[in-house]
Amino acid sequence: MKPRFIALLTFCVLLASLPVLAHEPGQRILGLGCWGEDVFWCQRKLMDLGLMTQATGRFGPETQAAVKKFQELNGLPVDGLVGPLTFQALNSIKSVQYYTVQSGDSLYAIAKKFGTTMEELVNLNNLTNTTLQIGQRLMVPAGMQPLVYVVKAGDNLYTIARRFGVTVDAIAKLNNLKNPSLIKPGQELMIPTPVTF
Repeated sequence: MKPRFIALLTFCVLLASLPVLAHEPGQRILGLGCWGEDVFWCQRKLMDLGLMTQATGRFGPETQAAVKKFQELNGLPVDGLVGPLTFQALNSIKSVQYYTVQSGDSLYAIAKKFGTTMEELVNLNNLTNTTLQIGQRLMVPAGMQPLVYVVKAGDNLYTIARRFGVTVDAIAKLNNLKNPSLIKPGQELMIPTPVTF
């Protein structure tokens, strides 16, 4: 046999042994060695929760460890497989972003800032105590519309940015401010939703 034909035959045999990639999430049980769009989806959900650092589409040891941690946190059987129960729990999770607790923050104030409820913040972060610590990172729902803040006497972009956990540059860009130091009482500013801190 010609070497080119042998190489082609070997490639076809390998290709036939690979799992189908176009699985929709929840159509199969995911475990070590699986790969495809459904694995990528699962990894993105685990990344939203801070349990993984990257989504590769391949279910390896890092994904298995993240799945086990997710199962443990959600009272599911800890087997490292994404079966129907684990998929259902992952599917119920909304996309999140992170907010760092500032001085004077409360669950009520943070919930109001992000257009959610205290109960959702408690559930999202598995909080057993509602007392917050400065510097604590909380998951909050992602994709919220920017808030509108009315500038008060004594405000500057730095204090406003600090209050909302965003940067001066982010506020300036969102509001097309040519000179960020020139804001005045009564002016309305859109406040961007923080992505990560």
